[in-house]
Amino acid sequence: MKKVTNIKWDTDGDQYTFDSLPQEVILPAKFSKENYVDENGNFGEAEKIEMLDDISDWLSDKYEFCHDGFEIEEV
Repeated sequence: MKKVTNIKWDTDGDQYTFDSLPQEVILPAKFSKENYVDENGNFGEAEKIEMLDDISDWLSDKYEFCHDGFEIEEV
């Protein structure tokens, strides 16, 4: 299981909104590496970029705010 941490929400300095947004989020299983391997079963740089782009889009869509980056941790 993966967790998104250190999310840099883009709230234009609105501290109230920033405080209302999560600072950590457990990712759904669809973001596991196994779902992003290439046809040879490898998880390389291109696959990692695709996964991170999908996570980025998911975060923005789910919480209705853009962000300026995040970190991923295994839990």
